[in-house]
Amino acid sequence: MSLKKGLLGRQTSKTERLCALTDGVYAIVITLLVLDLKAPEAPDLSEAQLIRDMIELLPNFLSYLISFVVIAVFWIRHHGIFRYLERCNTTTFGLNFIHILLVSLTPYTASLFGQYEEDPLVVMLFSGSLGLAGLSLLLMHRYVASKPDWHTAEAPSSWKAPSWFVTYPAPIFALGSVLIAIINVTAAVAIWFLLPILALVVLRR
Repeated sequence: MSLKKGLLGRQTSKTERLCALTDGVYAIVITLLVLDLKAPEAPDLSEAQLIRDMIELLPNFLSYLISFVVIAVFWIRHHGIFRYLERCNTTTFGLNFIHILLVSLTPYTASLFGQYEEDPLVVMLFSGSLGLAGLSLLLMHRYVASKPDWHTAEAPSSWKAPSWFVTYPAPIFALGSVLIAIINVTAAVAIWFLLPILALVVLRR
């Protein structure tokens, strides 16, 4: 890895290894999510029993679907950050590690939600972890955007000054979900289905 001389906080390096590590974490997280979807183990199930067991697994499928879509949006945003970034430093590494720490909690909180989907506290934990992961991504983007010497020549102005709500809405969705969970758990979960719709609108601009 090529390093420039200077103080530890001012040393810069290329972004390849950071992105490779992060891609690996995202891949593992998505794999762990699907492992929570388990087929009924009882032999010789009747069709009615199989349908009943699958209906009981609907919360697991729901938590998987929400988590997968949100993680996919995070990965696209992460890719968008480093697409226009040639260099980074140890502070960037730290912010990125905080981000992947929060992302790696998703399989656990999704599994909790799959088992205790009617518990407001579990929904708050599930939404809160996703919101913090999205917030960490925004903070990292804001940090690297403030370093013009690291940017590629193709970096657009919208990338250099990202809209915190349009580009990174997950913290707002999470806050809304946490507050709504106090009153209605179903509505608190349903709010997450608006995120991919907003993401598609933004990505098509």
